[in-house]
Amino acid sequence: MLPKCPVCGKPMKVTQLKCVHDNVTVSGMFTVSPLAFLEEEDMNFIILFLRSRGNLKEMERVTGIGYFTLRGRLEKLLDKMGLKPIGDSEVDDQDDVFEKLKKKLISVEDALNIIKRKGGEKNE
Repeated sequence: MLPKCPVCGKPMKVTQLKCVHDNVTVSGMFTVSPLAFLEEEDMNFIILFLRSRGNLKEMERVTGIGYFTLRGRLEKLLDKMGLKPIGDSEVDDQDDVFEKLKKKLISVEDALNIIKRKGGEKNE
């Protein structure tokens, strides 16, 4: 499913559902889970995360991928879905961003995006 319009880049809405069994079509505005917009690799990560009951150490053992790499992927996935971990403050200050970068929980690109986003919020 395309999460954004390939022409203008704005979010797309689901407006029609069809049953291929009996050819019934229903039109309207439908809510779609943020999970529907994830790429297959991200969905596989979530499935493994759930199967390991959220235990990153177990995921590390099964996949051979390091804990901090897995933690970074989880952070990126949360950001991609627009979710904040429970207990995180509403606004991350820049020191927190640099701390996450130092611990390799986020990439340099992610850190720059967060700083840019926070700068834009201050200007609004």
